[in-house]
Amino acid sequence: MPGERKRRRRGRYSFLLTFFVAAALIFAFVLTSGFFFKIKHIEFEGVSVTSQAKIKELLGFSEGDHIFLINKSGSANSILANMPYVKTVRIKRSLPGTVLVIITEAEPAAMIEYRGEVWLFDAQGKLLESVASYNTPDLPVVTGFELFSPMEGTTIYPAFEDTAKKEPLLELLQTMREEGIWEGVGEIDLTQISNICFTYNEIYTVELGLPNKFDRKIQIMNQALQDEKVSGRGAGTLYLADAGEKPVRFVPGGD
Repeated sequence: MPGERKRRRRGRYSFLLTFFVAAALIFAFVLTSGFFFKIKHIEFEGVSVTSQAKIKELLGFSEGDHIFLINKSGSANSILANMPYVKTVRIKRSLPGTVLVIITEAEPAAMIEYRGEVWLFDAQGKLLESVASYNTPDLPVVTGFELFSPMEGTTIYPAFEDTAKKEPLLELLQTMREEGIWEGVGEIDLTQISNICFTYNEIYTVELGLPNKFDRKIQIMNQALQDEKVSGRGAGTLYLADAGEKPVRFVPGGD
């Protein structure tokens, strides 16, 4: 009978509605009460030179807090703003009660002096820290480039007269890393922007000329150093200003 069928359908719908409402209320209670979702562990990945304790202070949450109520973006921004060696931060929830903090650390690329202090900075020009002396012998030393009011965590800012040197310096550092010569570079001299020089493997001086075609010039340098006419003659100067347009000129012992 039609009336009875309608009553049965309404009864089923009413039961289902009651079931879903009850389930939603139970889920909301569990979620907001934090009984099942308290943070029990905070774990770190990728941390080497940075302090886990300092990172933990900057997170803004701790064990015992509700895992779904943490502000992941706010925590990440706090860490990035206060820890120069931190390059990127990712924060992941791992239910039921673990938070994983994944750090990518900045790597020093070179050193530069400012008023008796030596500053380390990465390949993007971010100032990481100041030290008392050149205590990292495997990093290139930049000369002929004057800093203006350096601060940890900021990008290197040149004095007015050296403004045009910043981008060539960072491009050269990146090229040196990509071409695999970075670890052999001793000093990068930017005194004359029209003729950037650097020392290599402690015995060669390399003159690059104008700040262009760095990748091509470094490739030509690598090829020249494989030639016994250069490598077998001891210390000297390689002139690469022409970037392959003319034969490489090598002068033993300097100019």
